[in-house]
Amino acid sequence: MLRFTKRADYGLMAIHYIAVNDGFGAVSAKRIAEEFAIPPELMAKILQRLAKQRLVVSTNGPKGGYALARRPTEITVGQVIRALEGPINIASRGWGPAVRGELTNR
Repeated sequence: MLRFTKRADYGLMAIHYIAVNDGFGAVSAKRIAEEFAIPPELMAKILQRLAKQRLVVSTNGPKGGYALARRPTEITVGQVIRALEGPINIASRGWGPAVRGELTNR
């Protein structure tokens, strides 16, 4: 079973929320935090990390907030997790070297 940290889970939820609301302009960190009952400070940090990795872009001002940096179909779960948690290492459970190498080199 694959388990995500809270930070990765919240980041995926934020990316999805921004994608779903794409046609309505930028989405504030506060709005996302309220939608999912997440501490606003934590959501702000998550979105800052996603912006640093160029998965989202931020705009300042009264109508500011976050938008996706590219189309939703061009953002993968792995990219979001790596942006928030760093490199992904998959533990081997008796898999052959070809399968291990294929999974860890992505």
